[in-house]
Amino acid sequence: MKKTLFLIFSAAIVIFTIISICCAPIINGVLTDSTNWKTENCQILSDTYKNLKDKDSTTDEQLKNKKKELNQCNRHKAMYGLEYSSLILDVVLGFICLILGLLHYFDVAKPFEKVTGIIGLATGICGFVLTLVYICYSCYIFTNEKAPNDYDSISSVAGGFLIKMNEKGGFAKRDGDEYECLYYKKGKQDPLLATYSDLGKKSYNYEKKRYYPGNDDEFDDCDISPSDALTICMNQKKFSLSDIGLTTTRKCEYIYLTSKANGFGNKYLFDRWITTIIFSCFTIVCCIGLAIFGFLLFKSDGSGI
Repeated sequence: MKKTLFLIFSAAIVIFTIISICCAPIINGVLTDSTNWKTENCQILSDTYKNLKDKDSTTDEQLKNKKKELNQCNRHKAMYGLEYSSLILDVVLGFICLILGLLHYFDVAKPFEKVTGIIGLATGICGFVLTLVYICYSCYIFTNEKAPNDYDSISSVAGGFLIKMNEKGGFAKRDGDEYECLYYKKGKQDPLLATYSDLGKKSYNYEKKRYYPGNDDEFDDCDISPSDALTICMNQKKFSLSDIGLTTTRKCEYIYLTSKANGFGNKYLFDRWITTIIFSCFTIVCCIGLAIFGFLLFKSDGSGI
């Protein structure tokens, strides 16, 4: 039974990791802005941060922004390296354990059972640690970092980033006679910008009704430019139609952006990234199983029970 489960977990690690490699956003070049991550100079950012810290004229805001930039650089380099190292190591070591598992399953390598157990235990532990760290970095960047406009021709603002919208494509919702910004946070720009985890929404991908609205369509009557949307929602939580220069008599349910996606590049990135995270989680579970049954093989008396 131990040998069978050792073989099953080894095979599962190989299969799940191959799926992850085929979908991985960096390895496959789907995350286009990651091409510069491996060569980002975090050292110069660190030196600049230390230099600013030593200056009396440096404001807290300047120091905070530079620290944020440095942390982001370190995360990018870490995720870039971890995606390659964790997935490649998992598939290579998993394949080795798979071969050893097959040999023991057919009882042709009994003298090396304890060695195989040690290899399985080490593979499970190393795979678990590396893959877990990779998932942590990947999930943090996926859910927290702002998505640049690299995947579709959506009008963008604020250094090429996208305005945050809900599933319907609105950034503000009607509240009586006024409109309330959905993601307002006083004086803050970051909450108004989309993260990678938002890119799976319909509003960031091609929709026929946005390109070919009817004669009496809310999208055409109730939209403003992304830059105007960012300006209004950074400064006030609620606003009227006159505040944004809209003269429509329609009672708009939402206020939309004039920009629209012409493809499914954002959904493609979202799907591949989330698939990689899910199958990497499956790999972690299998690594735990491999470590357990590797240990049991090591402690085995050779009876194969």
